[in-house]
Amino acid sequence: MPTIRPYVDSDWDAILEICILAFTPVHESFERLLGTDLFALVYPDWKASNKDYLSSLTDSDARDRFLVAEENGSAVGFIHYEVDSTKHRGTIGINAVHPAQQSKGIGSLMYRHVLQMMRAHGMKYVRVDTGGDPSHTPARRGYEKGSLSSRTSSSLLQEPGDSRASRGKRAFHHRTRKPSETYHRLWSTRLWQDDSRETG
Repeated sequence: MPTIRPYVDSDWDAILEICILAFTPVHESFERLLGTDLFALVYPDWKASNKDYLSSLTDSDARDRFLVAEENGSAVGFIHYEVDSTKHRGTIGINAVHPAQQSKGIGSLMYRHVLQMMRAHGMKYVRVDTGGDPSHTPARRGYEKGSLSSRTSSSLLQEPGDSRASRGKRAFHHRTRKPSETYHRLWSTRLWQDDSRETG
């Protein structure tokens, strides 16, 4: 059974490898949806960007909220989270499980662990951003299994036939309505509430 523990510096190589391996299918999916030209504009070097972002989390005070899933002495997953005591809101950030260890409940274990920590900090609800494309189906399933239920959702969309497609990121539009067939749903933002928490 995996255990969840704080990140330590010796985890870096394993965490970076997990991140790149886990997010490769995601970006391959996005490239298929967007087309090679637009994908190159929006994600010119996603591997370097992910590496820099991970480094910013593990080399700062944020590392206190960066956790690692370990099994048999090896890192098999990681998760970062944030808490906003003013708004009583928790946020599940970047997280991933090594592809060879997926579908074993590790993601759900990490989510439940983070929820417990958020409860201890007095958080009343949790926000998580995840993909709306097929490559994110396992992630969405993991959130659902992690004692969370969906409350609201919105989508970040790109219209393939839009003449603004050549303008890179400006080709994206935020919609709260159901997307038409001419749109691809790339990212969804969901507000989750922990139904198991006590109410007063």
